[in-house]
Amino acid sequence: MYRIYSTLIEIMAAAVFIIPLWCIYNKIWFHSWKRTIIYMVFGFYLTALLALVGFPSVTSLKIDFAVNIIPFVDMASDFINACLNILLFVPFGFFLPILWDKFRKIKNVALMGLLTTLFIEIIQIFTFRTTDINDVITNTIGTIVGYFIAQWITNKFTKRILLNSKMCDFYMICGTVGLVMFFFQPYISSWLWGMVL
Repeated sequence: MYRIYSTLIEIMAAAVFIIPLWCIYNKIWFHSWKRTIIYMVFGFYLTALLALVGFPSVTSLKIDFAVNIIPFVDMASDFINACLNILLFVPFGFFLPILWDKFRKIKNVALMGLLTTLFIEIIQIFTFRTTDINDVITNTIGTIVGYFIAQWITNKFTKRILLNSKMCDFYMICGTVGLVMFFFQPYISSWLWGMVL
């Protein structure tokens, strides 16, 4: 329960920056409030994802080389954690093909899931979390599961998808969330924690 509460605080702290930025992006690039709101939901998901995986911030950088590069070791004994890692990335695999047509091919979604989770595991060297190949495997599986759910819900991407989205929107959203979480969000988050504790 504490983890959910903590993630909500992190999302609220990031929202202080994300909501105004998305309003500016709407005026300059998106030109559609429907698209902007859907992108904002995706941005908040990314914020929650980064908060849950222990994304480093400018206030908490510490190098810790705790690395597991042997696949499937301890995965069976930590089955619940493996399932949670899969669930964590299901929305990622769900959002990508619904929002961007480049990701309507499974190989592109799987590759983006793999690259994203590799990035997350590498940056965990700068936190007190373990960089683990099992997380790469389970997160990529979660992304693929999300893709199949999206394919099923949209009847093979023929309905309920966002049309004419540009890949530069995807990179801008991911870059903005990453920068906000690294540079700005920690200060608002500590202020919010100070208010609730």
